[in-house]
Amino acid sequence: MRNVKRRSLGTILALIVGGIAIIPSIGGASTENCYVFTSNYNSDTISIIDPITYTVDISIATAAGQPSGLSLSPDGETLYVAERDGDHVEIFDVATKTSTGTIPIGTAPSATNDVITSPNGGIAAAVKTDWGASTIEIIDLTTNAVTGSVPIPVDATNAAFTPDGTEVWVNSVDSGTVGVVDIATLTASSFDITHSNPGGPYTGTTGIRFSPAGDFAYIGNAADGRISVVDTSSFAEITTITIGHEPGAMDFSPDGTEALVVIGPTKSIGFIDTNTHTLTTTLDVTTVGYDFPNDAVFSLDGSQVIFSASDGDDKVVFFNLASSTVVGAVTVPQGSNNIADIVCRNLEVPTPTPTPTPTTFVFSEPLDKWIDWADCEVDDDGDGVVNCNDYFPSDAGLSERPEDAPGYTG
Repeated sequence: MRNVKRRSLGTILALIVGGIAIIPSIGGASTENCYVFTSNYNSDTISIIDPITYTVDISIATAAGQPSGLSLSPDGETLYVAERDGDHVEIFDVATKTSTGTIPIGTAPSATNDVITSPNGGIAAAVKTDWGASTIEIIDLTTNAVTGSVPIPVDATNAAFTPDGTEVWVNSVDSGTVGVVDIATLTASSFDITHSNPGGPYTGTTGIRFSPAGDFAYIGNAADGRISVVDTSSFAEITTITIGHEPGAMDFSPDGTEALVVIGPTKSIGFIDTNTHTLTTTLDVTTVGYDFPNDAVFSLDGSQVIFSASDGDDKVVFFNLASSTVVGAVTVPQGSNNIADIVCRNLEVPTPTPTPTPTTFVFSEPLDKWIDWADCEVDDDGDGVVNCNDYFPSDAGLSERPEDAPGYTG
């Protein structure tokens, strides 16, 4: 599941496919200087993509099979990958593009389906799916050790931190219930959305996304083909958005005015007006040469939608919204190609010091009348340089301010 923390457009970006994660390369000063990370579920690898040249920089074998959810640290320097077969979280150093170890989460028959980092830094939360006994495992990112385990009232496969980092919300694979973990107390509660509750596997809540401001959330409803809009302060359902089919991956535009949703059965991506909470238009990805969209996110500046799909090979596709054209695509190893994460951090680019504009004063009479030039021959201001910056009026009755001089026109 994606965890979103946007700070500024002079930032490092992270975006996850299969899960995808995008991050401008460390030390770069441009948001175009990015990496895209993909987890390739069926190939037991992650891939690092250059989204400018649309080439795979490197693919790295994971410590265990079925890598799924991914999340980057808020500073963009560490990538965390949930690996189902190992029931652990693997740690990758972004700068060196190498694995630095694993964090054990559980043992079979449980599976680690997702990992999300807190927008406040310091901790991550892993979803340990163990039918009838699922938990959220809290990880201290300083020690890379599990420091808490919270039983949740649902069987979950994905989760999301609230933008303020105080709560983790989790989905339910077979009901309309949403689990909520309070990070301060490490206790769980729940609330329900409007749902027909058929009770079958994967008929429940599909995913959770928070608006950038954090005031409401979109929660997918597989059974009823809707998205519930939920007030995050009261857990009250504000309204529902009819999609017509099971809503897949969702994301909000950086300014929060628009959201997208993958609609797998119609091979399309829908766009939602978040002011009215209505589906306004759809993109049929077959019209641009692709099939079976699985996940999608907005680019950091909102100008592109980046989605995973297929054209016979698994692809990550960059679609320009203004021109309605595909501007790039890259082949990735076989996987579920879910886009899981966008994380940003400031690049600390120094602000240039402006060059001061010289001030010119115009006098109608010679300056000799007003200045005793002998005053320019002593370093009166102590700067080690003898010049006319050391000028002091020789006559105490004269003003040093040019605007007091007769004939001054500024």
